Amino acid sequence: MPTPSPIDKSHTRPRRVALVTGATKGLGEAIARRLAHDGMSVVLTGTRLSNCEAVVASLHAIGLMATVAMELDVNSEASVLALFEKIEKDHGRLDVLVNNAGIAPRVSGKKATVEDTPLDIWNQTIATNLTGTFLVTRSAIPLMKRGRWGRIINISSRAGRTRSQLAGAYYAASKAGVIGFARILADEVGPMGITVNTIAPTRISTPMALTVADPGKIDADFIADTPMGRIGVPLDVSAAVSYLASEDAGFISGAVLDITGGQFMP
Repeated sequence: MPTPSPIDKSHTRPRRVALVTGATKGLGEAIARRLAHDGMSVVLTGTRLSNCEAVVASLHAIGLMATVAMELDVNSEASVLALFEKIEKDHGRLDVLVNNAGIAPRVSGKKATVEDTPLDIWNQTIATNLTGTFLVTRSAIPLMKRGRWGRIINISSRAGRTRSQLAGAYYAASKAGVIGFARILADEVGPMGITVNTIAPTRISTPMALTVADPGKIDADFIADTPMGRIGVPLDVSAAVSYLASEDAGFISGAVLDITGGQFMP
């Protein structure tokens, strides 16, 4: 006897709620747009409320669900707690978390050696990229546990996986820390129906990619070293997030997805 076709019950459940940090430009904006297209109600955060409002307005204009949460300083415990009070009040749930907020400060416009890295640059980068991921995730877990379903997706970097010709040790350390954090967390929350995965992109065409010296030459060097013959675009990452946030990815947890066009093969 043939196996019955699965019954799609998605219309019977409440709309999924997704939180995307750093969602006002580049990767974060592309991810927020993709999850909204997937039918989720997306909570956007950024460091400037006006930028959040602009993205939300553009999503509303095409009939998609998005919510301005508030300005968010991810490395401030008070700011994160205030955000989750608002999510609890407005939605009463959280299903998907994308930890995208991050910084890659430059030291004198170039890659800094460890010897030349000021302590404030080290602290600022670790605080935003790693501590921020921890604080937001810690507050998200109780809401996901309540529904015994969740998707936590962290945006790391190729720099956290291998050596980098662009990133200083402070940035690479922060992104490698995100990967280690995710692996332990996956073990902790798996029994609660929550998956935890990390995406590690190579150079992606975003505003942040233009902050390096001579970005055109950097792009050319990356293209020459990439089997796919191009640098990445935000869609490459947002499509991966869409899959990891879906029902279909329920047995993938603790994984690192390298989006590098074949440039990095562990």
